[in-house]
Amino acid sequence: MELKLLGRLRSEPQALRTSTVFDALVVVVVAVLSIALNIVAAVFIGLAIAVVLFVVHMSRSVVRRSYRCDDVRSRKSRTAPERLYLESAGSAILVMELQGALFFGTGETMAKAIESAQGQPTSCVILDLRRLTEVDSTGANTLLELKSDLNRRKIRLLLAAGSGTRAVERLKELDAFVAFDDSSAFPDVDRAIEHAEDNLLQAAEQPAAAELKLADLAFFAGFDSAQIEAVTARMQRKLYQPGAVLFRQGDAGDELLIATRGTASAYLHLPSGADIRLATFAPGTIFGELAILDQ
Repeated sequence: MELKLLGRLRSEPQALRTSTVFDALVVVVVAVLSIALNIVAAVFIGLAIAVVLFVVHMSRSVVRRSYRCDDVRSRKSRTAPERLYLESAGSAILVMELQGALFFGTGETMAKAIESAQGQPTSCVILDLRRLTEVDSTGANTLLELKSDLNRRKIRLLLAAGSGTRAVERLKELDAFVAFDDSSAFPDVDRAIEHAEDNLLQAAEQPAAAELKLADLAFFAGFDSAQIEAVTARMQRKLYQPGAVLFRQGDAGDELLIATRGTASAYLHLPSGADIRLATFAPGTIFGELAILDQ
């Protein structure tokens, strides 16, 4: 049992590693006491320690920190008007990072924290579940009740929890994750914030970006029409389908790309199979330029 607990230390997140260390210490203490005293006394002392740890664990707030997205925004590159709008309207997006265990007590604390934050206009609440070490049936029910309550107030609830995390697996086991489809569950906070930002821009009826002309790009500021035509003659227009791969890490590169419509994202793929979005390039963005220098 102790070896199994210790074997989890390297593969689990920090919050769960801390919990695992405490579990292992309880096992060690009970084992030592059973040898030094007797097995009955050791069991009672172990139970007392477990109860104390449980009470301490339950008394902690499950909310690690919270913030709004007027200052913290997604990695998606935006046009100047969109950035200006999100600087003020982004405060309607509330992000809460959760940690520890989500039970009936901590779930109630989380719900109260979200309720108290409603003093400021809110259109979307994002819960970061990646640091949760455990979720029981009451915690799952709290999430479902929270989603229902926020829906009644026309506030969206989004979850940020990579596939395979402990919280997601527990929610799936408890049949609670089915309430969150692809439009409300995201692999990380960055993409959840991007989705919420897109909803804000859509609700504000921000005009869809038309395809940019080269003369409109900041890169070509100061170029006259003859110079732009000379550069354009050496360029090739390419259309990519959604989800197409432009290039992969390690590929030899000999081209510079300019996004004139749509977006392109750069991802760092992890050995676990997950990926981290490094940036999303909006129209007007130039990328791949370093490949011109070092291939």
